[in-house]
Amino acid sequence: MVKEPHFTPARMLSMLGLKSDSLGRYALIPGPKERSDMIRGLLENPKKNFSFLDYEMHTGSYGGKSVTVGNGGRYAPDTAITTEILCAGGAEILVRIGSCGSLQEHIKVGDLVIVTGARRGEGTTEYYVAKNFSTVSDARAVGALEKAAKEAGVRYHLGSVFTTDALFQETPELIGDLERQGIAAIDMVTSAFLTIAQVRGKRAAAIMAVSDECLCGKFGFRDPAFIKSEEKMVDIALKALRFMD
Repeated sequence: MVKEPHFTPARMLSMLGLKSDSLGRYALIPGPKERSDMIRGLLENPKKNFSFLDYEMHTGSYGGKSVTVGNGGRYAPDTAITTEILCAGGAEILVRIGSCGSLQEHIKVGDLVIVTGARRGEGTTEYYVAKNFSTVSDARAVGALEKAAKEAGVRYHLGSVFTTDALFQETPELIGDLERQGIAAIDMVTSAFLTIAQVRGKRAAAIMAVSDECLCGKFGFRDPAFIKSEEKMVDIALKALRFMD
């Protein structure tokens, strides 16, 4: 019988041909590859670190800082894998660049949410932490994102996110309960991303563009306001690197 998990982050790095310092100190991690490609195009001299299944990571520089960009997963389980790779491969400050549905009436399609913490409604993190574990963003990373958002003059909100595994079970009862608790947004990734970064001793935060308004059932993925907010979000995440150390 093996005496440790048969597949560890260290073994994953070895399989991918990476070392513990292969990746950049800073990591900007969107979900879809298209958004990752957008960010990679803004780096200086990006080089591919690896490709595995549908995932790729590249490391280049931005403002003199070593930055890794990769599509980090769309759901909690695959996000857990890519986050483990980042943490084991040398990333110290991680920023998720995602999308979410709003849970408060004043948060509209095209707004940005800078995440301060997360409620875990997914099943992945149950394997990592106790139910009463407090999943929070790194305060300094949040401050850097907020400073960059203020400089850009964009409409943003600070708040917590609820992460779910069940897209089609976002019932009126669930949405109403989350609204009453003052939770800003709902997604399918962020609590896993933040929790694993905390467990591994890394600093992490998230910024998300609002694609839907859950209280009124408004879908906005094709709304010009959402598309524009994706570009703003990428710009803010990159500019926030100036305020991170």
